[in-house]
Amino acid sequence: DDEGEKPMTRAAKMARRSELAKSVAEKTAELDKLKENDPQAIADLEKELKLVTEAATRWTDNVFACQEYMVKKRGMVKKEVNKMIGITDAFDYPDSK
Repeated sequence: DDEGEKPMTRAAKMARRSELAKSVAEKTAELDKLKENDPQAIADLEKELKLVTEAATRWTDNVFACQEYMVKKRGMVKKEVNKMIGITDAFDYPDSK
């Protein structure tokens, strides 16, 4: 310690601790705000979006394959099939909207 430095009282130390805790909270909030624009986080979200879009497309393919099978092989009416499998005429691939 420097000889000219006065020792801090408990109250001064508690006040300093409070200031530092406030500063940490502010910096954490700022960091969280900046994370929204983090290139790595954005890249991860884009990768996840691609993955779920591919999965949705695969499921849509399966629904249309079932629909086609029931219409062509079983001779059912398309509207009846749609009602049976629970889709409307608006049902389409996720990327076509």
